[in-house]
Parts: sequence; structure tokens; C-alpha cells
Amino acid sequence: MHQLVLLALGFLLIAFQPTVGSAVRQPNRSLIDLKKFHVEIRNMMEMYILDSHCRSKDDDLGLHILLPGEKQRWSFRTNIWETTLFHCTLKWERGFREFKAFYFDDAFFSVFCPDRECVWLAEQGGLSMVNRAGEHILRYRWNSL
Repeated sequence: MHQLVLLALGFLLIAFQPTVGSAVRQPNRSLIDLKKFHVEIRNMMEMYILDSHCRSKDDDLGLHILLPGEKQRWSFRTNIWETTLFHCTLKWERGFREFKAFYFDDAFFSVFCPDRECVWLAEQGGLSMVNRAGEHILRYRWNSL
């Protein structure tokens, strides 16, 4: 039995070795290439402090206090099932909003996350995102306190 296990392991090692003329495998890359994304929240309000609290099922990013012009940014790799989801709660003096800051949807990615960069803008009128053309598109209005 022990010889059979060693034989199987040897076969796997040989099967996954790059051959001459094939692309060289990059170090530290898994056989399953999980996509890496970056999400950013910018406080675009000139005179207001923004409280930001974002979390996923597995990660709580904690409370961030963003002064005017400051940003919060995080990076992550999606899970194999493509169910990665980040919720955020943003609050300021005149309103708040709970929303999905990141979720799997091809239309969302193609319009609002070019090059896997998703940028949210907290403005006095609501939450906008930067689209592929660099325009600010209003996605959510603030809820009143």
C-alpha cells in the first residue's frame, strides 16, 4: 500500500511539471487562481467626518474614521465558489447607509470594477461609484438619521 501511495505522488509530481517550451509556472501560485480585488471608500465630503465599518462573513475590517479627503482601502482574494461578499455601514452627521460594497455580478464588475478596482465615493448626495469611463454614478442615497 505504501508503494502505491508513493507511486501516485510521483505521478502527480511528474504530471504537473512544466515541459520544455511550455509557460514557466509562476512561484506561489496555486492551481486554482483566485481573483484578487481592491475596494476603496473615499470620503469626498469637504466638511464631514465619515464612519466606515465593513465586514464579510470571515473578516471584520473594524471601524474606520475617515476625515474629509481620506480613504479606506482593502484587498482580498475571492473564494473558490465566487460568493465573496463585503457589507459596509457608512455614517455621517446627516445620514447613514448599509450596502454591499463587493459582490459577485459580472455586470457590476464590468461597469464599476475595471481592473478589479472598485471605488466608492461618499458624497453629500449619496454613495457613488466610479465607472469604467471615470464618471461618478450615484448608486445609493443616504438614509436619514
